[in-house]
Amino acid sequence: MRLLVARHGATAHNLGGRITGQTDAPLSPLGLRQAGALAARLAGLRFDALVSSDLVRASVTAERIARVVGLPVTLDPALREIAMGAWEGRTGHELRREAPERFARVIEDPTGEEAAPGGESWAHFTARVDAARARWQAQYPAGRVLWVAHGGVVSALLLRALGLSYDRRDQFARDNTSLFEFDYRPDRIVILRANDTSHLDSFSDEVDGERSQVI
Repeated sequence: MRLLVARHGATAHNLGGRITGQTDAPLSPLGLRQAGALAARLAGLRFDALVSSDLVRASVTAERIARVVGLPVTLDPALREIAMGAWEGRTGHELRREAPERFARVIEDPTGEEAAPGGESWAHFTARVDAARARWQAQYPAGRVLWVAHGGVVSALLLRALGLSYDRRDQFARDNTSLFEFDYRPDRIVILRANDTSHLDSFSDEVDGERSQVI
């Protein structure tokens, strides 16, 4: 299966450096423009399925794409961002000040077993994303599938593909509406592109301030 993954457009949480998790934050005006640019980039390409997280920032991005690729959007809750519990809506700066030990454990734990209070561990989340990938691959083993999802979903796919520990997840840039492409072969996973945002070049000055990796 060839899997193309797009991160959703920017939200006010992204612009403010706030952890979003599964909070259903809408796209900002900039995010809507980014989604339009992404759709224009993908116009006319052939996919066997267009699948989106059911969170509104992803599904609205996917709806823009659906108009130009001629496919309906299939919502898959398994593609939701990692749940961050009580930390949703907070900034990393706030959490480093208020709960430095807990925050450091979650960020630095290579096993992925630590979780935010009331949230989901990275080990559980990555297994959820990998199960979704396997399910869609079983349905389209030789097909081209487009996911519209979240920065954490991209990180989970990259960690699995590269065999990296969970504390390496923030080494990857995952800008809003960036494209990643994976080729799932019988013997290996080939990463064909990563953090491709060339469709945003025409308004790069506007997005420089929102290049946050906050999930």
